[in-house]
Amino acid sequence: MLRLSLLAAVLVALVATPSRAQIVLSDDLRLDIAGGVQPRASVGIEENATDETRYGFGLRRARIQARVLYRDLGGVEYDVEGGSGSIESVDLFAFANLTNDVQARVGYFPVAQPAGGILTPYFLIDAVDRAAIDERWLSGTLGGDGRDLGADVTYRSGRTTASVAVHNGFGTFQRGTNNFREGISAPDVVNGIETPGLAISSVLVYEPGDGLEVGVYGGFNGANPDRTDRGDGGRDYTSAGAHVYWGASPGSQPLRVKLDALVLSYADDGRGGQDQAGVSAFGAARVLGSGEVFGRVERYWDDADLEGDDFVTAGLSYSPSAARGAPYERARLTLAYHYRTSDVLEDAHLVVLQGQLAF
Repeated sequence: MLRLSLLAAVLVALVATPSRAQIVLSDDLRLDIAGGVQPRASVGIEENATDETRYGFGLRRARIQARVLYRDLGGVEYDVEGGSGSIESVDLFAFANLTNDVQARVGYFPVAQPAGGILTPYFLIDAVDRAAIDERWLSGTLGGDGRDLGADVTYRSGRTTASVAVHNGFGTFQRGTNNFREGISAPDVVNGIETPGLAISSVLVYEPGDGLEVGVYGGFNGANPDRTDRGDGGRDYTSAGAHVYWGASPGSQPLRVKLDALVLSYADDGRGGQDQAGVSAFGAARVLGSGEVFGRVERYWDDADLEGDDFVTAGLSYSPSAARGAPYERARLTLAYHYRTSDVLEDAHLVVLQGQLAF
C-alpha cells in the first residue's frame, strides 16, 4: 500500500507541477523527480555511388532523474534512459555537501571534460546534437556517455566554478574492466583487464557577467582504455580544451555566440603518437519572439597529417513554453540541417526535426 501511495504521489506531482517535482518523504528526506523526452524524425543522405538514404522516427532520449536528499547534507541520484526501448542506467552516484560552496561525489557520473560535452545537459543543447568536435572527442576518450566511475570535488562560489575528478579512465560501469577490485581472498586479485593507472580531469569556469562565460579543461588518462586501441593495445592520452560563451543556454538572450576548441594527444604505441584537434563557432539570434535561428561551423583534425572533417549546422528552434513565460527548454521544437565534408569520409547530409519536453 505504501508503494502504491508513493507511486500515485509521484504521478500526481509530475502531471501537476510544471517543473522539477519535489516530494517530502519524511522530516529529513525529500525526493526530487525530473526528466525529459525528445521525439525525433530524420532523413540522412550519404553521397556515394548510390546516394544512400535513410529515414527514421523514434526517441532520441526519454530520461528520468530521481534524487533523494537527506536534509541539505547530501544524497543519492539515479538517472535512467528509455529511449532505446529498454531501461538503461545513466548516472548513479552519492553526493555530500561539505560546505555551502563545496560538493563531493562518488559513483558513476559525468566527470570534468570540455564544456560542449556531457557537462552541457541534454535539454540545453543548442541544436539537436552536441557539436561534432565534442562527439568526436567523447568517442576517442570516455565514450559517448561521457561518464566514468570515480570521485570528484566541485567548488562553486559567486562567478567561479572549479572541479577536479579522479576516475578509472575506462568510461564504463563494467566490473571486469572498470569497477572496484575484489578482496584479497579472491584467487585473482587483479580480476580482469590490467589497468596501469587512473585518470584525472579538471575544469575551471568563470562568469564575468552579462551572459559571458570563459572556461578551460585539462586531463590525463593513464588507464590505457580499450577504445584508444588501434591494434597494439590501449594508449594513454592527454587532452585540453577552452571555451568562450556569450549566452550559454538556448533562448537566454537576443544574440548568442559560442566558441570552443580542444586538443587530444595519444601516447606513442609503437606506431607513433597521434594528435587530434577541433574548433567550433556557433551563433544564434532571437526570432518570432520565442524562437532562435542558429548556425555552427566546425573543423576536426583526426591526426597530425591534418586529415579531418568540416561540419556545418543551421536551423531554427521555437519554444511554446517561453512564449508563455516559462523556461525556453521546457518545451521546444527544433529543425536542423547538418552537412559534413571530409578528407577521408563520404560527404553527408542530415535533416532532423526534434521535439522536447523537460520537467
